[in-house]
Amino acid sequence: MEITAISVPAKLGRFDLFEALQGFDYKDSDILVVSSKFVAMSEGRFVKLDTVRPGAKAKRLAKKFRMDERLAELVLQEADMIVGGIPGFVLAIRKGMMAPNAGIDKSNVPPGHVILYPKKPFASAQKLRQKFLDNGIKLGVILADSRLMPTRRGTTGIAIACAGFEPVEDDRGKRDLFGNTLKVTLRAVADSLATAGVAVMREAAESTPAAVVRGFPVTWTERKLSWKDMAVPARTDIYLRGTGML
Repeated sequence: MEITAISVPAKLGRFDLFEALQGFDYKDSDILVVSSKFVAMSEGRFVKLDTVRPGAKAKRLAKKFRMDERLAELVLQEADMIVGGIPGFVLAIRKGMMAPNAGIDKSNVPPGHVILYPKKPFASAQKLRQKFLDNGIKLGVILADSRLMPTRRGTTGIAIACAGFEPVEDDRGKRDLFGNTLKVTLRAVADSLATAGVAVMREAAESTPAAVVRGFPVTWTERKLSWKDMAVPARTDIYLRGTGML
């Protein structure tokens, strides 16, 4: 398996995502991992904080977690569920994914601004993949972000959306090296590849918002994917249930 970071000049404001990613020799069966923030930038998902007017609920949330009221308002607009938080951060669930501040980020944006996730990430992934298909290249697409794992230091990667391949492989019923039948093992293929991509893309001033994973076997599909293909209901999540957060 090969993983190659793709350098792209810094962008600001809306731009053509497909054109911005040209210059690399893409091949059939590649998996293109793209920073979700880079995709969001191409869609103009910047928000100037001074334009946000926090409501009463946002003010209460901001007071509880000692955060900017304007940011709290955006979190409430983006999140499907608030499950807790610490000073400065709200732990939210959005489209089946748990993320601090519902994925809203202040890094790699102009001062006084934040950037949101793509509005419809699976549609964005499919649209980008279709552009490659129209140009004769059959590849898979992942929109990736960094994430924190409980009790672990540092970030890894997570796929917030994908297109062209099955994001989860079901290994239940297979046998391990000792003949034991696997009962619960589902392999998060998209998340694993997102982590590989994020590892080479990095997150500072490298200006490498994408990576190509080559030589990794996936199950290709043309079906329309959604977050439900990658997530479990919040009420069944081991971390949320185990900590009593739900």
